[in-house]
Amino acid sequence: MQMRRTFIDRLLLPAIFGLTTIIASLLLWQLLVYHWQGEIQGATQEQASFVKTKTESELRARVLPLERLAGRWQALGRPGELEMESDANLVMSSYPGYQAIEWVDPTFHVLWLAPEKGNKVDLGADLGAVPAVRTSLESAALSKSTKIASRVDLRQGGLGFVFCVPMYSGVELSGFVLGVFRYQELLSSVLQGVAPDYWIAVYDGDQSVYSRTAAEPPQQGPYVRAANIEFQQLTWRILVWPKPWASAYARSPLPNVVFGSGILLALILAFAVYMAEEAQLQVKKLEAANRNLEREITGREQAEEALRQAQKMEAIGRLAGGVAHDFNNLLMVIGGQAALSEKTVGISSTLRHELNEIVKAADRASSLTRKLLAFGRKQVLQPRVLDLNALVFQVAEILPPVLGEDIKLSVVLEPELGRVKADAAQLEQVIMNLVFNARDAMLDGGELTIETANCDLDPDWRRSHPGVQAGPHVMFSVRDTGQGMDEETQSHLFEPFFTTKDKGKGSGLGLATVYGTVNQSGGCVTVSSRIGLGTTFQVFLPRVEDPVEVVEAPALKPDALALQGKERILVVEDDDAVRHMTREFLKINGYTVIEARSGADAIQFVESHDETIDLVLTDVVMPGMKGRELVERLAKLRSSLKVLYMSAYAEDDAINIGILSPGMAFIEKPFSPDELARKVRDVLSGIGTSTSERTLRHSA
Repeated sequence: MQMRRTFIDRLLLPAIFGLTTIIASLLLWQLLVYHWQGEIQGATQEQASFVKTKTESELRARVLPLERLAGRWQALGRPGELEMESDANLVMSSYPGYQAIEWVDPTFHVLWLAPEKGNKVDLGADLGAVPAVRTSLESAALSKSTKIASRVDLRQGGLGFVFCVPMYSGVELSGFVLGVFRYQELLSSVLQGVAPDYWIAVYDGDQSVYSRTAAEPPQQGPYVRAANIEFQQLTWRILVWPKPWASAYARSPLPNVVFGSGILLALILAFAVYMAEEAQLQVKKLEAANRNLEREITGREQAEEALRQAQKMEAIGRLAGGVAHDFNNLLMVIGGQAALSEKTVGISSTLRHELNEIVKAADRASSLTRKLLAFGRKQVLQPRVLDLNALVFQVAEILPPVLGEDIKLSVVLEPELGRVKADAAQLEQVIMNLVFNARDAMLDGGELTIETANCDLDPDWRRSHPGVQAGPHVMFSVRDTGQGMDEETQSHLFEPFFTTKDKGKGSGLGLATVYGTVNQSGGCVTVSSRIGLGTTFQVFLPRVEDPVEVVEAPALKPDALALQGKERILVVEDDDAVRHMTREFLKINGYTVIEARSGADAIQFVESHDETIDLVLTDVVMPGMKGRELVERLAKLRSSLKVLYMSAYAEDDAINIGILSPGMAFIEKPFSPDELARKVRDVLSGIGTSTSERTLRHSA
């Protein structure tokens, strides 16, 4: 495309100069041609006028002797046939073109004609049966003047016209003298030798009656000239145009000489301009190459900056996830010990209140670690195909009281919005976090807009957003009209514990949680903001074609007695404190517990003991052997084992890159004694999934 544009630019100016010169030559050539055409047209018009005058004069010359002959015969009564024949032959010999001269009685019957040869068929004929002739005869008798019947089919063949001259004896009509003519023969005699260098065609109405041309006569053309012949009742149209050699003879060579010289001059000018333009374009090409190189360098710098930012966020995420994982184990021990101690003291004891505060503090700390895990993309998600419009609508219904009266909420939903696969609860939390940040940015009120739309991300998008796949996506945005942010603030926006709020008014983990949840769901989040013009957050999630999954209502919580059991459970956990705490949680509910510090210890125990094991409760991430590998090896030894996974987060090689697969029994650390008891009871009762079933799912 660039090569084509360069080629066009190189030829544009030379083409303009060349075309301008050619156009000027064409204009001059056209003027000369018009002058030459005007001369030919003027000469042709003169010939047409001459043909008109000649034809009208000859028609008058034909009718005058006929009228005199009628006057002579009228004065003599009816002379003898020899005398009539002599008079008629004299007229016809003096004026060629007559077909016949006829004597017709008042009843329109032919009584006599000359010459008889070839015309005998007219003797006794009733001319009243011919409408055109009858009308002319009646008109001639009434007006006592000569009338003409045109376009008459002659009995002898051919098309012609008739002069009708009335004769009277006193006041009584004694008959008519008719002069019969064929068009072709009369006009041939009239136009013989007239305008020899021109073609001539004569029309009576729309019918051609005479043609002196080698081909079909043209109705129009640059050199065709027309004239109307009008004689009494006759109206003929005559066309005259020059023969080819006549127009060629009159043509001047000057127009062609001028045009050829113009073409030559245009080529010389175009070549000269082309050489000058070529030199200028070479300079522009070098300048464009320099600009492209600068843009490429800038693009690479931007891509490198985006990669560094992604690597920085990845490093911070790994650090946050690792810290949260270890801290969760500590919180589990702290909270678990407090919960166990709480069960051993009396209801009225002051120690029970202090233990309850410890449990609450552990829960709050656990909430913070979950946010860190979300940022580090280590949280356990339960994705399903959902309608984002429905989720946004549900969240929007509860927002007005939270936003206050000074903030106007607008929701714009795409009617044909595609579906996404994500954790509904976490996605709802993402929307709420973005809304709360927008609210805090509009201290004096404003407008908050939540919008959804379909979009397609092109491959160029990946340059500034590493890890995001191109293709169809679903986007939702949260836009506010608040105070906005500068570029420095935006560069740290998604880092954990970074906040622009006053001390004590925010943990700095809200947007970090948004970043981790969206990225773990396969999407990305962008922000655009300017000081005083508000902020817009856009979240992009991959679009899926699967139908929306309906979530079943949760089952009712069983009572404490229903959580008790007597089954034998193998607990595999590398952290001693967590393993001991888990053992105590299970024992207080009646279970028999076997402990294993690693996967190897668990396999050795199963191989060396034949006693029944009803459930394997194993950590996902352990040194040496991961939980999934342990389950696969135990399934070969005991095919009837049921398995429950536990972990504070899920790594890439466990639980499908941090996303909980359908049908897998899993409990997230830290958990309380009651939460563990309910989950164990569900798995043992068949609500969980067996090892063999899970193995098949992973293989598929």
